Amino acid sequence: MTATTLPNDKISSPVLATLVFVCSEVMFFAALISAYTIIKASSGNMFKPPAHITLPVAATALNMLVLCVSGLLLHLATCKFKQQRTAALNLFACAVLGGAFFVAGQSYEWFKLISYGMKMTSGTFAACFFLLIGAHALHAAATVLVMGYFYLRRDSMTLENIKAMRVFWLFVVVMFPILYWLVYL
Repeated sequence: MTATTLPNDKISSPVLATLVFVCSEVMFFAALISAYTIIKASSGNMFKPPAHITLPVAATALNMLVLCVSGLLLHLATCKFKQQRTAALNLFACAVLGGAFFVAGQSYEWFKLISYGMKMTSGTFAACFFLLIGAHALHAAATVLVMGYFYLRRDSMTLENIKAMRVFWLFVVVMFPILYWLVYL
């Protein structure tokens, strides 16, 4: 049987492969979050941004909302794919654009923080900030590129492809509120 002819109660190969990959990514982020938590606990009051830096908490929260909407749009695109392919592809395109907006917003935030003098070498907090948020940003940027590639090849896109993409994108979407809560608040 091919991935497109499996009964509804079976997990297709692309989705299963993505789930296995997401499990390894969960372990990766669990390690980063554990290290962050231990470093923060052992640093006491010294674990904060450089004195002249204020993290853009509100702007990042708005950017996070865009990311969450992008995840919802991709989920809706997956649900509509069989019955309303054109509508699903439009939702998919909006999800890609939302993801691209999120990555652009995070990039802008980084450039502003760097221009204000916050670098990896600015202290333990800055190093942890750039490592955690940077790891997520790389995942988000790579996924947006892959989603863009899928959209460009939309004529050959299958339901299983979009389901696999949804699994990974929802992982990226769910990770950011956790990181936001840890790092920004």
